[in-house]
Amino acid sequence: MSKSKKEHILETALDLFADRGYEATPTSLIAKEADVSEGLIFKHYINKSNLLEEVIKAGYRRITDKSKGLAMENDPLKLISSVLDMPQRLVEDERNFWRMQFRLVDEEIAQKHHNRYTHSVMQKLVEAFRELGYKDPEMESEVLMLLVEGLWRLFVTNGDKEHCRNMVELIKSKYATE
Repeated sequence: MSKSKKEHILETALDLFADRGYEATPTSLIAKEADVSEGLIFKHYINKSNLLEEVIKAGYRRITDKSKGLAMENDPLKLISSVLDMPQRLVEDERNFWRMQFRLVDEEIAQKHHNRYTHSVMQKLVEAFRELGYKDPEMESEVLMLLVEGLWRLFVTNGDKEHCRNMVELIKSKYATE
């Protein structure tokens, strides 16, 4: 099944935003790389900012689809383990999306969608820590999400996958109960 031109524009914009950054990527370059007219970009997207928002939304839709099983996990320790595996799995599946997000860390639109996604994960973690009997499940969830944020940034910027995996295993061992 072939992609629509609109989807092709989104993918091209994602790749360029990941490689060059949002500010350094003019719509004329996106049009040239996507082999479409700049007018077609503006036919589908109001402006460059709207294009960025659509790239971000599409990325989070894909990520949400890929992490749907997480919402179904009832074993609290397995849930924590799955959340800790997410950065590596998601970066491997959506490397350019996370590279772009890393570059857009201060952009309000990127943060809004990132926070919306992580909020649902946080709610599941609070339930898990509560079920495990942690004294302050909200704070435990915040700490774990800070670790997850650090891990996805590490997976995006560090080529040493083995080192990253070792870090994940170390963190997981802190939550294992004997």
